[in-house]
Amino acid sequence: MKSTIKPFIATHYNLNFIKDFSKVVCPPYDIISKEDFLNFQKKSEYNFCNILLSLDGDYKKIGIKFKEWLDKKILIDDDTESLYLYEQKFSFNSKKITRFGIISLLRMDRKNLIMPHEHTLRSPKEDRKKIIEEVNANLSPIFMISFKKIKSLRRIYFKYSKKKPFLNLVDYENNLNRLWKISNKKDIECIVNELENRKLLIADGHHRFEVAYEFYKKNKNKFKNLNYILSYITDLQKGLLVLPIHRIVSVDLDENFFEKLKKYFYIDKISKKDLFLRLKERKRFCCGLYKSSNFYFLKLKENKLCLDKRYNGLDSYTLEKILKDFFRDRNRITYSHNLEEAINLTLNDKALFILRQPDLSVIFKIVEKKLKLPQKSTFFYPKVLSGLVLRRFQKNEDI
Repeated sequence: MKSTIKPFIATHYNLNFIKDFSKVVCPPYDIISKEDFLNFQKKSEYNFCNILLSLDGDYKKIGIKFKEWLDKKILIDDDTESLYLYEQKFSFNSKKITRFGIISLLRMDRKNLIMPHEHTLRSPKEDRKKIIEEVNANLSPIFMISFKKIKSLRRIYFKYSKKKPFLNLVDYENNLNRLWKISNKKDIECIVNELENRKLLIADGHHRFEVAYEFYKKNKNKFKNLNYILSYITDLQKGLLVLPIHRIVSVDLDENFFEKLKKYFYIDKISKKDLFLRLKERKRFCCGLYKSSNFYFLKLKENKLCLDKRYNGLDSYTLEKILKDFFRDRNRITYSHNLEEAINLTLNDKALFILRQPDLSVIFKIVEKKLKLPQKSTFFYPKVLSGLVLRRFQKNEDI
């Protein structure tokens, strides 16, 4: 029987050619703005964004560039099948945090084990479909979380983190990223065996997963192991940080806006410090509001909403139900996981709804019921870098 995860022949930048990896890596495609794209290009003509994204819609140009980088040995194939231990060290709210996981291939055709938590959209899927058809590769890993602790992951981390890493770089957010190659058969078997039939949540990469699965169904006889996708797998650990995504809304006159809010909330004007104390203390749904340089604490009134109890504990679900009453036009709502950035974007004609950090145990319970979360419910931080290792599809020579 084929295993849930497996090692692979990685394709990566040639270490003899690329001396500073911080100049060639980038975040996942879906959080790179046009401005970000241009800034990454300035760092290096070989920055990974050049084959990850098409700003002008010329996807064939990406395929040509990818082949050119392979021909010039800028990207090279490894000589052994391996797993990769990936560590990220970062700061959040003045605290130093470490997260680690394994980069491997993950079997896609076990739907009862792969648990999505978001609906997908047509446009991003069309974009990723055109990319995968041009490069015949998984360019960056999707982000998966095991529902249970992975004991072997800790043993591997303790063993390899003492060694010199395969890659060591500080990224665009000043986070430390280290990667170790795991080629030892016993170490590989240890992780592969523990993750057999393990239930996994898709944290990031829903569009890439669906596109890769469709590509597999159409081309499964053309390439080997096409039912596997490049994945980063971690588990419940202190470094697994999931941030809320706040809502910035365009509003009408202040009086009408606050009167409408009173239909759902008790509203208290409050200091920023006291707001976050109250948000932390209260167990039932509540949220913050920032409007015209003032902060407010919003406590939900009883029996004002018809809520699905299966979503209990998920703040984004409750707030979305309220916002639908305010705004039929979703273009009046923008999103940000960065609170300070969101505050700076909230001008006099806008209001910011501040959400609490999502509880992963609540997300797991909802997902196990085969339910999807509202769009923009979670932001897993930091993102898994693109450009560390990728996986090219190997042609099936038996055809």
